Amino acid sequence: MPRIPRAALAALLAVTAVLAGGGGSSSTPSKLNATITVENGKPKGGVQNLKVKKGGSVHLVVTSDTADEIHIHGYDLHKDVAKGGTATFDFPAKIDGGFVIELENAKETLANLAVEP
Repeated sequence: MPRIPRAALAALLAVTAVLAGGGGSSSTPSKLNATITVENGKPKGGVQNLKVKKGGSVHLVVTSDTADEIHIHGYDLHKDVAKGGTATFDFPAKIDGGFVIELENAKETLANLAVEP
């Protein structure tokens, strides 16, 4: 019986582990805890990409130096935030897909939320 080199065997085992694990979906958290800071009407550090498993929970805090409405599209959640204020969202991730979180009146995207099955 031929011997398989250790490096080839290690690579084969690594590929098998990834395939058995569903391609790494285990990295998606079931609880999302996120904070977005709005400075000068834009998300500090750029637009965030947030992920959570469907059936999980979302805790989102938005602090803003601009008065506006925070809108989580698809979930149709809205909250006003005052200049210098904070808006907090807590909701179950019941709908899978991609959802934009934005300053509604300014039409400024703050984050993209991915709810994965």
